[in-house]
Amino acid sequence: MKRAVLMARVSSDEQAKGYSLDVQIDSLTNHCQRNDIAIVHSFKEDFSAKTFDRPAFKLFLKFAKANKGKIDLLLFTSWDRFSRNIAEAYEMIGILKKLGIQPCAIEQPLDMTVPENKAMLAFYLALPEIENDRRSIKVLGGIRGAWKKGRWVNCAPRGYKNVRDENNKPIIIPSESADSVRYAFEETVKGLSQTEIGIELLKQGKGIKKSMLSEILRNPVYMGKIPFPAENGEAAYLIDGIHEALISEETFYKVQEILNGNVKKRNRPIITTKRNELPLRGVLKCSNCEGLMTGSPSRSRSGKQYFYYHCNTCKKTRFRSDEANEKMLSVLDCFTPSEDIISLYREMLKEALGQKAKKTASQKSSLNEKLVTLQNRLANLQDMFADKQISVSEYQNLKSKYEVQLVEVKSDMTDVNGSGKEMDLAIEKGIAQLKKLSQHYSEISLERKTRLLGSIFPEKFVFENSKYRTTNLCSAILLYLHIDKGLREKKTGQLSEFLELSGSVPRTGIEPVRHYYHRFLRPTRLPIPPPGHFNFGASKVGLFYDLRKLCEI
Repeated sequence: MKRAVLMARVSSDEQAKGYSLDVQIDSLTNHCQRNDIAIVHSFKEDFSAKTFDRPAFKLFLKFAKANKGKIDLLLFTSWDRFSRNIAEAYEMIGILKKLGIQPCAIEQPLDMTVPENKAMLAFYLALPEIENDRRSIKVLGGIRGAWKKGRWVNCAPRGYKNVRDENNKPIIIPSESADSVRYAFEETVKGLSQTEIGIELLKQGKGIKKSMLSEILRNPVYMGKIPFPAENGEAAYLIDGIHEALISEETFYKVQEILNGNVKKRNRPIITTKRNELPLRGVLKCSNCEGLMTGSPSRSRSGKQYFYYHCNTCKKTRFRSDEANEKMLSVLDCFTPSEDIISLYREMLKEALGQKAKKTASQKSSLNEKLVTLQNRLANLQDMFADKQISVSEYQNLKSKYEVQLVEVKSDMTDVNGSGKEMDLAIEKGIAQLKKLSQHYSEISLERKTRLLGSIFPEKFVFENSKYRTTNLCSAILLYLHIDKGLREKKTGQLSEFLELSGSVPRTGIEPVRHYYHRFLRPTRLPIPPPGHFNFGASKVGLFYDLRKLCEI
């Protein structure tokens, strides 16, 4: 007799529609009685199925681990009761499989020994997620539509309360705490600090936490505006709200100027967006004040748009972005290693993955033994059935059991056989990117560009006189360039005509001035490890990760 745990789930909105937990439990109980299934336990939960981070489901997993081997089935009415996230659903099915538990929907039964039923499982799991996503799009569309009409549809901020107008549309109106919000803005303009304002409000019995006070003073809702977030590549901007303002625009911007020191009212988006024309924004330093550079577009008299990097701190540094971006590609070209270095890198990775390969071979041997054992059992089972040593029901049950195990073993063998090939492909892909670093940099996203530059340049860098300057460089790149390009003999110590390893010129003293690069390129500081010394994690294969580890072992 099979043993089952019953799981009933309903979200708050579904419960409002009368989708009762008790109805589900009754249906599951009747199913168990009809099919001679023993009920071990039952769980009820009122929670969304977008994730498995659900209190009742966590209790079930804890119960299942404590009773491993004593539960055969997890029963629920339909697959949307199990999950509304297809990726997490497949992951959880794998976890339950390791516990010896098979999840089953009594209204959507599937025989997983039939390969075609896996397509049906994907359909059953995808449908609830699609329904959720479609509902989210509709809700978000409605919210954005209300924002564009100047309506605040979220929970009312302090100083307001949510109500409905004569057309039953959501709107916010001033509440009893509106005076404390006005007081905070007015006293900030007069010069009081947020701490002093907080203390005074506490004395009046209208205490506001300092973190909340800071949010209030930054919120444009109080001057009658609705902040509309970025959409489809467009920057965020402010919309005139239909609610009553608690303060004037003049007061709001005076407060922002006080908070920021030099912020003035501007008729432009309150949030900037990432631009492909400005990939170095945030990693460039100003050559004058060493503040972080930003960037923005500018139009010429002819109407053509150009992008510039500029410093908002000292406002003295400004240059064309296309020139800086082009020079960065030239810098990356000088980091291209020779074939000898590439061969060394490939051997390092193969050696690092050697232990994993041995483990894979051991797993493969074990799976082959299981496969042969199961095939022999099936053959013997057929002989026993032919000789009428077992009944039809016993034959069918044992045959079904061995076939399921056979499918599992074959699936595991496919994973083991494929892992080595996938890793080889990953290594060659990484090496190909290393050979064409500037081309790879040009093709990847802005976020990955920043990560790539961060792995090469541990410190921010400066662009001045058509040349980059930095105080440091990835030690692994310094090492292979040192070996590859003979920098020991170079008097200037520079890697490229577009890159200088120097933060500032060292002062002269008793000893002759030595170039900054000697701190990094002295042979005694960067020895080449002997063969067989590498011991990197096989899961940490990346474009530069192992090369960086080369100088850290």
